[in-house]
Amino acid sequence: MKTICYYVTGHGFGHSVRASQVISQFPDDTRVIVRTSAPKHIYESEIARGFDFLPAEFDCGCLQKDSISVLRRETLARYREIQERNHAGLAAEIEFLKSEKVNVVVSDIAPFPLYVAREAGLPGIALTNFTWHDIYAAYRESASDDALLKQILSEYHCATTALITPLSTPHVKDAFNICRDIPIVTRRGQKLTTELHRQLGLSEGDLVALVYFGVWGLDLDWKALEACGPWTFLCWGDPPGRPANVVPLDTLTLRNADIAASVDVVVAKPGYGTVSQCIADSVPLVYIHRSDFSEYDALVAGMEPWGGSVELSLGDFAAGQWYTALEAARSAKIDRGYYAVDGAAIAAKIIVEWN
Repeated sequence: MKTICYYVTGHGFGHSVRASQVISQFPDDTRVIVRTSAPKHIYESEIARGFDFLPAEFDCGCLQKDSISVLRRETLARYREIQERNHAGLAAEIEFLKSEKVNVVVSDIAPFPLYVAREAGLPGIALTNFTWHDIYAAYRESASDDALLKQILSEYHCATTALITPLSTPHVKDAFNICRDIPIVTRRGQKLTTELHRQLGLSEGDLVALVYFGVWGLDLDWKALEACGPWTFLCWGDPPGRPANVVPLDTLTLRNADIAASVDVVVAKPGYGTVSQCIADSVPLVYIHRSDFSEYDALVAGMEPWGGSVELSLGDFAAGQWYTALEAARSAKIDRGYYAVDGAAIAAKIIVEWN
């Protein structure tokens, strides 16, 4: 039996969803260990096969004050703390891999596990569309920051190979010695529009938008969404002053992936998970600007040839003035065949067959 240890950053949920799609494609006789600080329930909802879940934190992603604003100095300070702990525990992590008889290490996309894999004499495979070196390079202010970035880059260089998806940052491949391009890795949902409308009590001609702004959330005038005509909005949680046309997702029984595939438009901050699923399901996306995160420009550029994206200004977003952008998204001309979306199966095959 081959054992794969899959390290996943806890930053947001998109990396966990992406990793889950690959894990779901591994053969049943493959043992999978997941190491992450993300919640276990994400994996339980996404993976239909068995896996071992052993919580651990090897990076911090970006610390944020909301879903679009990064705390730059706090992020680098926190990463330094984690790196000190990582290297103090290097021997223990190597011993863990050996005791669990791990054959292959995969990282999405903490750099330290790739260093651990090399030191343990194991193949270390990165799967990503960006690196934390890409993101943190914009935050550097001192020689100490430069030293941290150099260390991060040296750990990425330990990867045996990197599997690079579309929607990637321009310099992602600079961090790795060997790279292989694969299609988009994403989850797909079933289009169950009739059932969604039934559960919402909607009629033919009514329109539905899924609203998602990540785990940090954003402030907006929810009451103003009443002026958006035939639109019903689905959201996480129960926002204050929620109007009648805003419905909490936990009132529905459909899977999240199927809801995302069944709505008319998604309104969200652009992250890899949201963008890739909209592409896979051919659902147009209304997005808002995201600062201090270099992946944003790559995602926006990647959406352009697909054709299904419309930008909503931050002012109109906060004011709940979404109608014009929603209608523009509905009429967008999507190129359904521009991207292949079978990257999970291809990645899983490469990982499992690695010797």
